Order: sequence, then C-alpha cells, then structure tokens
Amino acid sequence: MKELRWIVVMAAAVTACDRGPGEGVVATAAGHELDVGEAAALMELLPPDIPTGQPEIVMAVADLWIDYTLLATASAEDSTLAGVDFGPLIGQQRELEVISALRDSVIRVDTALSEEQVRRRFALESPGARVRARHILLQPPQGATQAQRDSVRSLADDLLERAGAGEDFEALAREYSTDVTAQQGGDLGFFSRGEMLPAFDSAAFALEPGQISDVVTTLYGYHIIRVDAKEMPNFDSLGAEFRRNMQVEMFVRAESLYVTGVERDAGLEIAEGAADAVREIAQNPAARLSRRASGRALVTFEGGELTVEELRTFMQIRDPTYRQQVRQASAQQIQDNILKALVRRELLVNRATALGITPTQSRIDSLVQSFRDEFRGAVRQLGLVGVEPARDDETPEEALKRTVHELVSQVIRQERDVVPLGAAIFTLRQQYPAEIIEAGVQSVVQQLVQTGGAAQPDPLGAPPDDTATSAEPDG
Repeated sequence: MKELRWIVVMAAAVTACDRGPGEGVVATAAGHELDVGEAAALMELLPPDIPTGQPEIVMAVADLWIDYTLLATASAEDSTLAGVDFGPLIGQQRELEVISALRDSVIRVDTALSEEQVRRRFALESPGARVRARHILLQPPQGATQAQRDSVRSLADDLLERAGAGEDFEALAREYSTDVTAQQGGDLGFFSRGEMLPAFDSAAFALEPGQISDVVTTLYGYHIIRVDAKEMPNFDSLGAEFRRNMQVEMFVRAESLYVTGVERDAGLEIAEGAADAVREIAQNPAARLSRRASGRALVTFEGGELTVEELRTFMQIRDPTYRQQVRQASAQQIQDNILKALVRRELLVNRATALGITPTQSRIDSLVQSFRDEFRGAVRQLGLVGVEPARDDETPEEALKRTVHELVSQVIRQERDVVPLGAAIFTLRQQYPAEIIEAGVQSVVQQLVQTGGAAQPDPLGAPPDDTATSAEPDG
C-alpha cells in the first residue's frame, strides 16, 4: 500500500502536454494508446480511500502504463535488448568516474599521523563516549523581565550550594526542577556527545561520576548537572578506525579546497530566476520546449554555460522523489546543491579531459552490460519475456497491450509490487515517443464523476521518511 500511495503522492512529477493524437486518448507510448475508457477502468481498481477523480492520480497511473509499455516494446523488438541506446546513462556514469580519477590524480595529501596526534584528538572528541546524568532545570517564566530572570538565577545558585554541601540531589530535582524529569529525580539517562545543547553537552562530558557542574545556561533556562556514570571509549579498540577517519577528513578538506579553486577560477554567474526555472523543470522534465527556451543559460562560466536542456536531461534521469524535493527546496538550496553542483561537475570533467583522463573502452563496455542486465532483470520480473497472443485472432500488438494492462491492474490492486526502473526508463523515453495528453486526462476525470466512480479528495499526508533523498547531484 505504501508503494501505491507514494506513486500517487509523487504524481505531480509526471509529464503532461496539451496535444495528442486525437480525442479520447490519455497516453501514447511507442505507437500504443491508452484510451479514456481503459484509463477509467484502471482508476476504478484503486482503493476506495484514494481520490480517483483528481487529474494528478490519473496522470500517475498513465505514467506507470507508459513505463511498462515502453519496456515491453523494447523487449518485443529484441529480447536481448541489444538495440537499447544506453548513451545518456553511460555519459552520466562516465563523468562520475572521470571526476574520481581526476581527484586521485591531482589531490595529494600527507595523511601521516603520529600516535600522539591521534591519541590527543581521540581524547578530545571521545568518540562513542556516553554519560548518565541528572539535572535540575529552573526556567524563567515566558516573557520574563530581567528582574525575574535574576531571581531564578539566584535560586539556581542557592540550589547549587545546597547540592554541593551534600543535600540529596534527586530530592532537590523533584522539588524544584521544572521539566518532565523532575518526577525521576532529574534523571536524563545515558546520552552521547552532540545529543544535548552545546553548553549542556560540554559541561556534562567535562564531569566525572559524582561531580556536580556550575550553573549552566541554555535557551531552556538554568541547569545544575550531576554525572552518575561515564562510559569512555577504548583507544586500543577504536584507535585504528579513528585514525582512518582523520585521514579521510584530511583528504576531504584538501578536495574541497581544490574544487573551490576550480569554481573561483571559472567565475560562475547564475541567471536571474534560475531557481524558479529549475522548479518548473523538476515539475515536468519532459515538457516540450522551444529551441530558444531549451538553449537558455541558467549559469554561465568561463568557457561554457549550463542550459535548460542540460538541466532537463539531468532531471529526467532522477526519480520522482528527488524531483519533489527540488520543487520544495529554497532558492539558495537550488543554487548550491543543483546549479553550482552541476557546473562543478562539468568544470571537473573539462579539467580531467584536458589532462587526458578518460575511461577505457573495456570499462564503457562493462557499464553497457551492467545497464543491459538491469533492463533484462526488470523484463523478467514483470514477465515480459516472450509475450504471446492468448488466442488465434489476437495480434502481437494486442497481446503486448493486454499484458501491460494486466500488470498495471495488478499493481493498482496491490497484487504486485511496483518494479522500479530508475534511470533506465529515461533511456526508453529518449528512444521511443511517449506522452500524456491533458485533454484525455480531463475526460477520464469527467467520466468518473458522471459514473460516480470518483472519490472525494482526501489528502494523503507527507511521503514516508525512508524514501527521502537529498536534492543534490550524484558525485
């Protein structure tokens, strides 16, 4: 159910355009058509709590139909999938590998570390350390005056003196602490570094078991902390891993300096309104654009530019989850994590090319075989190998369409999981014509309303956390 709902939540990412081959058609794919009646019948298979009368959901179902139709078509034409052009996917992977080779070639870091250096840093950071502590928290009233804050602080100083003189810390916490731990005598349990506010964290980890801190001020108020137990990491068991982490950190810092220098030398300039353009492309990366619009520069730099068409190609390879995050990102996030990152990739590729760094033909052949195996796996999983007519009067084209319709129906009825095609489907959409027709989508909605098959809108809420991705290019 979660997968099906996620398709619906992400429906805004599917393609739609104004023109189609004729009335009554919702989608086309490699010469096949999904008509209004067929689409409406599929919609009626959706669970009753999903609002079938919304155009975005009709588009999501049509989009799944397109994906499976294109994969079935490619398999029917050649079961070995030898005719599929993996050029766009190879180009993306090639860039990542070239950049990796460039980094290994030009970034030289002395990662030699003495035992003393590692031990000193280890003692300072204490990776894996935990403490168990209690506290007394005194919170000034909301909107407190300075006099009120001074009064609360004075009480904190008094309680600190009483605790230091030997009074029962737990009893003081139960009587005076103003947070939910008061009933447990201020017990916070065990916590690791970074789990508490910085001032609290520093004070707690500086104490030994049985010691009491001075009054610690945080945004919550005034704390008096007592550490009851402390678990410290063992250098003999963690020291080797800690050394490796320090060396990786040194390399990453050197790499960042190198990349920053490449960017600075290129003189990047981001066009006005570029972030809005990115959001629009993420909304509909397959939308038809004029030559002038697709050639518009979003970012210019010395020796080149990042165009709308290049960004659109990048977005078409990304999954709907990623594109959804892009549409919700701020302008600054889009500039830093997408536009600059894509330009940075191009700059590094250009630098690598100038140094003669290129993947070998054997590596390219290996990548092609890997993508082809991935395609074949999806074809086998969907049962699209050797689709045959079910009766004498059924043509191969009708058999293919029937098979796809059955697959989509099974997904909608939750009898089959969605087979993720990832970037692979981008390759097929480049090779075969496919589109969703807005007029046909609206006809399905109208038909569902007229027949009473359209459920009332019911917001589905936020997407699940475990599908979240970072809106940043790979590599």
